Amino acid sequence: MSFALAATTLARRSTAKSAAAAVQKSTVRALGASPPTPPFARNLAPGEKLVEDHELVWDDGVAPELTIDFDAQHVSTGEGLAWFLGGLGFFTGLYQLCKFANVEANNPAVSRNADIVVDLKDYRKNAQP
Repeated sequence: MSFALAATTLARRSTAKSAAAAVQKSTVRALGASPPTPPFARNLAPGEKLVEDHELVWDDGVAPELTIDFDAQHVSTGEGLAWFLGGLGFFTGLYQLCKFANVEANNPAVSRNADIVVDLKDYRKNAQP
């Protein structure tokens, strides 16, 4: 009996110590130093009036860049238009296929128009004794 009591007491103490240590570590992490500053220099805030089209420039304070990227200069206008119209054609074809398949007619469930609820008041009046 005393061995079981000693083992239980020891287990409780070790659990309490590990729980206290975990709380202390998380508190130290939460109250610790802030993360290191980034390794790049920040730009100064604009000191003069901005130009009208300034919203077209993404300026996060590090490296301003155009909002509209022109990264695909190797794609011609004709090829871009072909891809765009191909995408529209694909989704139009998919819509027409779904419309042609007539999913509602192939639905195995009973439609909402089918009223199979029996009115018991009328049933009792017409019942034969």
